Amino acid sequence: MLSRLTKICLLTLAALLACACSDRSTGADRDTEVAVKAALDRTVSALRIAGGEMWGTTVPGLAAAAIMQGKPRGIQVAVVSGAVDPPGHRPMQESSRFHIGSPTKTFTAALIMQLDQEGKLSLDDPISTWINYENAENITIKMLLGHTSGIPNFLSAEGRTPQDSPKAIVALSKSLEPRFAPGSSWEYSNTNYIMLGLIAEQVTEMTWQEQIEIRFIQPLGLTDTYVWTGELVGPTVNGSRMACSGNGEPECDPPESNLELLAVTDGFDWKASWAAGAIVSTPADLARWMRSLVSGDILDAEHRQLLTTPTRQSVQALSGNPAPGERHRSLRWTGYSLGLCRFEVHGEGVGWGHSGVINGFVSNVVQMMDSGDTVSLTSNFEYFDKLEGLGHLVIAIGER
Repeated sequence: MLSRLTKICLLTLAALLACACSDRSTGADRDTEVAVKAALDRTVSALRIAGGEMWGTTVPGLAAAAIMQGKPRGIQVAVVSGAVDPPGHRPMQESSRFHIGSPTKTFTAALIMQLDQEGKLSLDDPISTWINYENAENITIKMLLGHTSGIPNFLSAEGRTPQDSPKAIVALSKSLEPRFAPGSSWEYSNTNYIMLGLIAEQVTEMTWQEQIEIRFIQPLGLTDTYVWTGELVGPTVNGSRMACSGNGEPECDPPESNLELLAVTDGFDWKASWAAGAIVSTPADLARWMRSLVSGDILDAEHRQLLTTPTRQSVQALSGNPAPGERHRSLRWTGYSLGLCRFEVHGEGVGWGHSGVINGFVSNVVQMMDSGDTVSLTSNFEYFDKLEGLGHLVIAIGER
């Protein structure tokens, strides 16, 4: 039997060793945080110059965030550079919020997956149960999630307005020819996710916005994230574009160096994009969201697997993206699952995330599978190369 004094000594020694290990771990985490922040700062500064060069300007604003392994919730770093009010010069803050566009679809996909988990619908259900649409009995929820429905993109429809309701958007899409027979091919269509939002509302008898807030935004503490309904919430930045391709403007045909930089303060699709693109967020919140979605407990293992398995149709359709010799060499989009893009980053492996572009803004986010790093970016410059930009950020962190 150990004496009382021996036990006390052993406990004290264990405590000292634990503190020493903790100190070393904390020190390593601090070193990682400093190194990652420096890598992000350097890369963001370079991307602002390179990303606007063909337009004869500097990218007005760019923000990035990363989460690496370490600490209980990971080592989180965010950097910002540029202005919140282009063409002005008021400096951006880490809390500055951006319209993110299509990463909104990942929230909608997660909502539908949870409803499937809860037995309130099945991914194999035909959409005719909820949506009045041509050939709806042969189109499933799974096809909407994976963009294999053949339903055309409402952005191509004439007569759109910024105030179109989700039902009006579905009606507009009926004026367009189907792209292909359901399930036979793949093509990205925002209409698919408008329909998913409508289905979720009918299944739950709650609005899509309420469900996104209650299920995801509030529980995950995404305090800088909200659904755009036409009103600013918190420090939301202006977007920007070059003076081209609008009414009475020349076509956007870079390289150009004599075009005016215009503010975008009331984007045409900010509200109408709804369940396909209406969320406003920060890179930090976006990274936390993607990490939780791919690696956390938002979904069960079966549904996480569905989110990280590309459809056969998407792999075939994206097999030439990009064509040899084209740009985006640092990051390639090579597949789409039931809600996420499969990205391949040069030298860093495969990741899952989603990119977006909406009036005046772009965004992108990825959860890398080998390193476990999560990286996101947002920009208030509509022409910033979101794929190449994210690829450079992932590579810079990997090489830190």
